[in-house]
Amino acid sequence: MRFEKERGTKRRISHRQNFMQVQNLFKVIIQGKLDFGNERSYQKSLHLFNQRLETLYKKELIFKLPEQIFSEPDHALVVNRYIGNVTEKLWKNTVSCLEHTAQFSLSGSINCWMTDNGKILQHFHIEPLGEKSSVMLYQEGKRMLDEGGSKEEAYKLLTEVIEKYEKHSQAYERRGYVNFTLRNYDDALYDFKKSISFDHMNASSWYGVGRCLMLKKKYQEAIDAFEETTKQSIALQPIYWAARRFKGLAHMELKEFEKAATEYKFFTARPYTKEDPNFKHQSMAWFNYGKALFALGRIDEALSAFDKSVSLESSAHPETHAEILMHRGLARKALGKADFILDIQKASEMGYAAATRLLTEINPA
Repeated sequence: MRFEKERGTKRRISHRQNFMQVQNLFKVIIQGKLDFGNERSYQKSLHLFNQRLETLYKKELIFKLPEQIFSEPDHALVVNRYIGNVTEKLWKNTVSCLEHTAQFSLSGSINCWMTDNGKILQHFHIEPLGEKSSVMLYQEGKRMLDEGGSKEEAYKLLTEVIEKYEKHSQAYERRGYVNFTLRNYDDALYDFKKSISFDHMNASSWYGVGRCLMLKKKYQEAIDAFEETTKQSIALQPIYWAARRFKGLAHMELKEFEKAATEYKFFTARPYTKEDPNFKHQSMAWFNYGKALFALGRIDEALSAFDKSVSLESSAHPETHAEILMHRGLARKALGKADFILDIQKASEMGYAAATRLLTEINPA
């Protein structure tokens, strides 16, 4: 009897220890690519990785075997996407080792996220920061763009990077956005596609391709690019939701209202901080959601969406505000609400021509 009691006690302690171990695990996501450029640099980085794995980290890394992430044919370190639950020690060791390895690469980047219940606890963006000329030039061009410097000068720097190392995915991506800002859309599309050809996981370049294709009215191709953007990013990144927002707009253009409504349903259900680039687009997202619902005959839901859009849209943007009021008025009219005319009148007063024409049809002089 005493033996059974002691065994039961030990079992409870074991269960408690297991529970504590589970509590100390963190969900992490790691994805990216580092390009070493040539066999010599690749072999050097592989050797140093192995050395640190054995001596410094005692094999306490997420990637315990070099062949899990090193690709000799590409002369690159590639993490297509790792998702797992690991201890904090494994996490810190792995991030530290990847940061060290990155300094032997010519281009690329790796993102490492530690998350908990849909929130980012830690995020590391790892990229080369060494003294190689192409690395230094890229960092200078990137810094110039981030700090609002001359786009023309940044363009020259990024072009010089590409001339030094033709497979620099990030340099093509950044130059693509310079071209996009300067409205050189064909050149931008070329740069984004070149970037993807060297790093298929570059979500920002897929997003750039989608934006260019939207302007060219190639909506189905744009949808495919935005879909790839979401595959190569995670739902905790702003670019993931920006891609879904534009994907919804492309479906609207194709009159695929059910698909558009699905995209806007997810986008509008998510809270955004003021620092998030998507924050300022919420009103228009609700507006497009309302239009999709209206086209599907879901008028009550459309009206609710238009109400939300009006509440978020500032009257400081009269043309947009008037258009939203016009559509809300039409939704109210469809539901037989007598006060629909108020929205139409206000939109007309704000100079919205379509509202003025509708008023004339309703009340011909």
